[in-house]
Amino acid sequence: MTLFISRIASLSFRQVTKTVASNIPDILPARTYFIPKKNDLFRIGQQLFRNYSNDNIQPTTMAMDNTSLPLKKKTVHKKAVLEDLKKKEGHYLTLAYATAYSYDLKALREGLLQQKLYEPGTLKAQEIGDVVVANAVYTIGDEPREIIFFREGAVVFWNCTELEANNVLDFTRQFEEESYPRDVVKKEREVMTYQYQNNAKRCYLQDQESSFVLVPNNDNSLERYTFSHAMAQSARLGAWEARLEALAADVRSHATVMEKEGASHVEKKEVVRKLGELFILRHRLNVESDLLDTPDFYWEEERLERLYSSTVAYFTIPRRTRVLNERLSHCVELLELLSSWAADRHHVRLEWMVIALILAEVCFELLHCCERYFFDR
Repeated sequence: MTLFISRIASLSFRQVTKTVASNIPDILPARTYFIPKKNDLFRIGQQLFRNYSNDNIQPTTMAMDNTSLPLKKKTVHKKAVLEDLKKKEGHYLTLAYATAYSYDLKALREGLLQQKLYEPGTLKAQEIGDVVVANAVYTIGDEPREIIFFREGAVVFWNCTELEANNVLDFTRQFEEESYPRDVVKKEREVMTYQYQNNAKRCYLQDQESSFVLVPNNDNSLERYTFSHAMAQSARLGAWEARLEALAADVRSHATVMEKEGASHVEKKEVVRKLGELFILRHRLNVESDLLDTPDFYWEEERLERLYSSTVAYFTIPRRTRVLNERLSHCVELLELLSSWAADRHHVRLEWMVIALILAEVCFELLHCCERYFFDR
């Protein structure tokens, strides 16, 4: 009886609901709810962004293709040509080489004294301690010849010929630590000239002629050191760029094998060795060198700081340092991928060894079972 009454009440309620709904006028328009597709979310965000911006950029569709993106190559500044600089009248030659990671300056000074061709000297500034300045004992002409050795493995020649510079480089080879290849040393050298101008009141860089302007009849030793320091920094950076080129070539060969064969056969020990070389190069670039900031010596010497900054900008050292760091990061990422691949291969090899041992144990157990079975019979 209760079930029958509940059904009658339910039917009556439905009839009343239909009647009321039919008498309500259609005041509000029908709403259409739009649910965007997953691929249209970024397009909607772009439209909303352009509606609230003040520019007149029209929405465009650009296809991203990796083949159309240019590869980042080594950033090289325009170097002066030695043959062209020799032809300029009133200009003296300046050469900068980076031959090694560092010099043993104490032994180098003693070697110069024993050789008796160059007399070691010192600069007036007491803050400069990692430098040996050598003046030629035998003069040729009125302009003296000077050589500045930096502890960081760089040497700068003032008014020296290329032949004399090569002889000095052969002499300093015994005092080098972690020497660079000779082809890299010659390729990454920096060539400039210097001149004296009678009307010059201060030293400056004349970038259009690749020349340093010095004040005549004046002590320009600190200015020479500043110019030499910037040239040495550029030569050192060039040697590190060449080293990264060699490391990147090895990494590129492994990437080519991965592309063609879909696998890499490099050993983990080799990958770790390459990673160590890249990390050492990054440490020397960002921690041990002064390429990212102006050295402390120039902070109290405003005129020398301006000279150093202008010379560093001429050799595009900040931009080259930034690009070198980016390329180092890319090579490290690729080598880390190869390292993980080699680790996975090692783990798979260990798993197969464990499986082989388990199968051998199962085979021995089966043999023991068969042996007990036949002996029991």
